[in-house]
Amino acid sequence: MTSKERVLMAINHQEPDKVPLDAWLAPEVADQLIKMLNVDSSQDPFALAKRLGHDFLYRAVGFCEGYSTIYDETKKIGPNLYQDDFGIKWSFKKQDLGGYCEMVEHPLADLRNYDRFPWPDPLKVSKVGLEENRRLIERDGKEYGIIGAVACSMLEGAWYLRGLENFLLDLAANLDFVEDLLDHTMKHSLALSRELVKMGVDILWWGDDFSVESGPIMQPELFRRLLKSRYARVFGELRGLNKNLKIAFHCDGKVEWALDDLVEVGVDIINPLQPDANDSAAVKKRYRRNLSVWGNVDTRNVMSRGSAQEVVEEVKKVIRTLSPGGGHLLCSNHTIQATPRALDNAIAFYWAAHHFRGYPIRIESVKEEARTTRVV
Repeated sequence: MTSKERVLMAINHQEPDKVPLDAWLAPEVADQLIKMLNVDSSQDPFALAKRLGHDFLYRAVGFCEGYSTIYDETKKIGPNLYQDDFGIKWSFKKQDLGGYCEMVEHPLADLRNYDRFPWPDPLKVSKVGLEENRRLIERDGKEYGIIGAVACSMLEGAWYLRGLENFLLDLAANLDFVEDLLDHTMKHSLALSRELVKMGVDILWWGDDFSVESGPIMQPELFRRLLKSRYARVFGELRGLNKNLKIAFHCDGKVEWALDDLVEVGVDIINPLQPDANDSAAVKKRYRRNLSVWGNVDTRNVMSRGSAQEVVEEVKKVIRTLSPGGGHLLCSNHTIQATPRALDNAIAFYWAAHHFRGYPIRIESVKEEARTTRVV
């Protein structure tokens, strides 16, 4: 069975030969694995993912491309200062074992800039990314599942431009402006999504972090007015281009409160279903064939700080909970960050994934494992 067949069976709630596999790796962790496995990624940017056994591939376009600005010297405008195509300024915050990029200036922080803001042409600013997606489909589209990733889609694009604090204040005091700004970011991401769907991606990935771990960042009624209505419009148009298209949606934090709404507008796959903020077993039971899960091995504690054995047990738990009956793409909950445990735990993750992801799932429950141990 090819990786593509495996993915398509799983997201159609059938049991393939194995649970499809993915993981998000910080660049520092990926570099260690490339060196350890002697992977040559000079000709194929997906060489490591293939070597590790990933079943689907993606290259993000849109607002999320800003996160890679710090690696592009042509975007450098000062000491540790980079500017993306939207005018958002970024810097790199170094830590002991890696670092992270951070937005340090937002072009619409001053609303007086809004009326004269030079909205970039999405097909021009993401020309390189779109071409890489086209080559990816031509080279690997028959063997692997291909995701069209427009992951920081509408809400996130809006606050990247405005600044998070300003945007949250706008939600309380300036809704007409918010509506207009969201229309702009929606149109930008929709234009990119159309191109990816026309290319032939299997899954279209949108995402906005409209929740934190305690719940939504806005009242559910406002979420439905501002975001849900626009998601419905976008996903409906994209399905008009390909009726078999699957829609994946990313939102960190507690999302159970919004799943009915997301399913209603056409979301097929939720990512990551953060395990320390949601009840994975309850979601699996409630939505059954109506929603797949792409996730959700804990990265905050287990992958970052746990032992190799704890990683193995976490992978087993996730597979046991989410994989039976299909509808599951096994993945880390978020990026596996560069910590003292990262390399060892990444190795443990892949070992456990490859060891336990075969169908039919035969991982005993915790209670059954304990009972068997006592008998022995």
